[in-house]
Amino acid sequence: MHDIQELSGLYKKQVSRLIEENIEGLTFYVKQEAFSHMTISAAFWHGDLYWNIWNKDGSKFEPHTRLSHDEFIVEDVYFNKDEATVKLRAIYDKWNQATADDDGEEDDEGEDLFSRLIRQSHEALAAAFHSDTVTQQLMTILVQNPNFEAAKFNQVIRVEDPDGQFEFNFLEQLA
Repeated sequence: MHDIQELSGLYKKQVSRLIEENIEGLTFYVKQEAFSHMTISAAFWHGDLYWNIWNKDGSKFEPHTRLSHDEFIVEDVYFNKDEATVKLRAIYDKWNQATADDDGEEDDEGEDLFSRLIRQSHEALAAAFHSDTVTQQLMTILVQNPNFEAAKFNQVIRVEDPDGQFEFNFLEQLA
């Protein structure tokens, strides 16, 4: 396990950088009537952060010339070399080793180590999305959609577990 505040700080730096690097594409899809929500998940066992943009049922996005809304951003911690990503890679490597050595024993709440790490990584990712920095960056983009309501931020932005062990939006847990 790792300190959730430190992990959240690393995610905040990483997510903020990803927003800056992808602001044109994010804005392109969010401005469309078809925009429904975004999902973000961390798969530490692969070293990936997945960010998808979803359209409303029955609606289709006008396609971007270079970017697909499906798995819009896939960040691999083994690819980038910025300080936050390097630190996150070290944490993920440690977690992968710990889960490889784990005997599958469950804690008092009935969770095994793998599930605890999934929970912790997504709680930290949700905390990063609730940070002033990331929230302000996203709000600048989201307000460009005429249907967006600031009070529904946690419905439009969802931090979810990619394997479905936890069937809820981790952002809602912080609200």
